Amino acid sequence: METDMAKTRLSITLPLAALGLAALALPASADRGRYHDASWRGGGQGVILHADAGFHGDGLRIRGAEPDLARLRFNDRASSISIGYGVWELCTDAHFRGRCEIVDASTPRLNAYRLNDNVSSLRPVAHRDRPGRGGWGRRGGDLVLFQDSAQRGQAIEISHDVADLSQYRFNDRASSFLVTGGTWLVCEHANYRGRCEVLQGGAGDLKPIRMNDNISSIRAYDGWR
Repeated sequence: METDMAKTRLSITLPLAALGLAALALPASADRGRYHDASWRGGGQGVILHADAGFHGDGLRIRGAEPDLARLRFNDRASSISIGYGVWELCTDAHFRGRCEIVDASTPRLNAYRLNDNVSSLRPVAHRDRPGRGGWGRRGGDLVLFQDSAQRGQAIEISHDVADLSQYRFNDRASSFLVTGGTWLVCEHANYRGRCEVLQGGAGDLKPIRMNDNISSIRAYDGWR
């Protein structure tokens, strides 16, 4: 018998625990050193936070979710990041709060995300099956909604109908999208009511279709109205 998790397969960046995805909220493991190799690929899952831009300076290797970098004496110190594998959420406050950004590739200057010396917690939020825009693959879902325009900010990845996004704390929060599979109907009210629009293959902002911060429910679309 399939488990409930196998039936639903939905993950969000905040909070993961509400969905029971303990596998993504891995116990933190860290070690220190000086890492200068910009070509580092981790040899597995994990990241290295570097104190200086260009992957230089003191480094801290993180292998799982870390809710408070202060306890590792690396709070608000990172200026670049080497990513070994996967997609990571970096947040300005402890316990994955404040402004968070999705980062899916090694980045020599975190000021590109307005995160230079401004990272207090981080965690893995998705893994890639194959290359794709923003690093999102098909394993976790077919539709990704992002809080900010241009596929930036906190995100929710969906692979099944959702009658009310408020249960995932993402009601009326989406500003852009990425469709990696299928066709989706997004509606302004819960239970697929109100005005609805169709999203299909590709990425874009929601403002042109008047759905910016205005999506409350989502379901797969097969041509009916």
